[in-house]
Amino acid sequence: MSTAFQTIKQEAGKVEPEDLAYYILAKLGVMDHLKLQKLLYYVQSWHLAILGIPIFDEDFKAWVHGPVLTSVWHALKDHSKLNAKFKLNSASVSKVIAKVEDCLQKDQVDVIADVLEEYGQRSGYHLECLTHSEDPWKNARGDLSPDAKSAARISKASMRKFYAARLTA
Repeated sequence: MSTAFQTIKQEAGKVEPEDLAYYILAKLGVMDHLKLQKLLYYVQSWHLAILGIPIFDEDFKAWVHGPVLTSVWHALKDHSKLNAKFKLNSASVSKVIAKVEDCLQKDQVDVIADVLEEYGQRSGYHLECLTHSEDPWKNARGDLSPDAKSAARISKASMRKFYAARLTA
């Protein structure tokens, strides 16, 4: 392991999932809850794969429509109809961005930017289908039927392993 990587691993910051959700909204604008949850999932997944550590501590649950952070779901549930749109008011955008970026190192902000560039233009449904085709969500759900409720945890280890393998492919 390189010295630079060790430094990042030791000094990297963490953010609260809800703050990261608002950051994504500040960066991309209006989106539905389905898309927001999947973007949070991909930020965490690629952060684990590239930097080797989580950007937040909470684990995703393998819900019917894909990975979900229950803290974010509860924070936004009053607006959480599957296709309801979220939007920050324009006065909040710069404050949200500054709050999150002040907690993180440049490499972490770069990972988030790369994820939002890669996945941000896709619909929530597209991202749901994508997560449903990938091992971390599938393995966490096991043999459950597609419409069965689940509180199964998607492990950070499985996320890191799956996406790190994609880096080398």
